[in-house]
Amino acid sequence: MVDLKMEQDAEAIARLGVAREALLNELGKVIVGQKPILEQLLITLFSRGHGLLVGIPGLAKTLMISSLAKVLDLKFNRIQFTPDLMPSDITGTEIIEDDAGSKKFRFVRGPIFSQILLADEINRTPPKTQSALLEAMQEH
Repeated sequence: MVDLKMEQDAEAIARLGVAREALLNELGKVIVGQKPILEQLLITLFSRGHGLLVGIPGLAKTLMISSLAKVLDLKFNRIQFTPDLMPSDITGTEIIEDDAGSKKFRFVRGPIFSQILLADEINRTPPKTQSALLEAMQEH
């Protein structure tokens, strides 16, 4: 029983290695010279974590993340944080709809409802909006 489990684990690890190489090859077609960062992004993704990319403008951070989402066929959104951004701008809001004479609330999802989210310049936004983002990250 233990040997079967170990064999299954070994096969899963081998499949993950093959998938990793295939992903790096596909991303390498778009992103040149950033292999260590791409590997760290894949580690973040495989471990279901959150990543923080810091760098000067022009290092292809947005292209890197959007390409990763495209290669994996995942829903990607980007939020440009500004001083006037409100928490509901990222989480979504309830709107009133008039449907054949009856009014009802409908939730309109914000950009946080995606599989990969790029939050750009978080430090520029008010603390309440930062807190909304951090809470959503905590809740996955």
